[in-house]
Amino acid sequence: MADTSRAGGYSRPDGYSRLSVLLHWLAAISVIALFFTHEGERGSAQYAFHLSGGALAGILLLWRVAHRVRHGLAERPAQAALLNAASSIVLWGFLATIVAVVLSGYFLPWSLGRPLDVFGWFSIPSPMSFHRGTHEFMEEVHDVSGHLFIPLLALHLLGTAKHALIDKDGVARRMFASVAGGR
Repeated sequence: MADTSRAGGYSRPDGYSRLSVLLHWLAAISVIALFFTHEGERGSAQYAFHLSGGALAGILLLWRVAHRVRHGLAERPAQAALLNAASSIVLWGFLATIVAVVLSGYFLPWSLGRPLDVFGWFSIPSPMSFHRGTHEFMEEVHDVSGHLFIPLLALHLLGTAKHALIDKDGVARRMFASVAGGR
């Protein structure tokens, strides 16, 4: 039987579970698709995908954030403390921007007093009435936090490349190969 006394009950704090790896890649694909559809013209398929797809993906994305907060990150690699701090800032920055983008996205139609329509399949009624100030604030939060993904992604990819090509320490493989008992 595996020793689960370490790292909050995980026998392998050096890697991620199959669920964590799956959530990572589903979130990455969702975020990229939603980013590239955010400029669609009202009424276009691109616009409909961004709104409705974003509403559905938001559930997955918020679940991913909750899963990561609950289970934490894998062990830090042996590298300078400054690099580990930068890595933490980037990773937690991703999670914070996901929460901001999703919640502000839900509140965009609601702050207009409209339901959140999901591909015409169903709609979630607005919990509030029209409020222009709230709507404008949510638009700004959605736009700024969505665009914060670009520098965070660049830093994330640079860190991944460093671990894969320079350090060759196995850290980059964590999101390609799950480990039993991982976070």
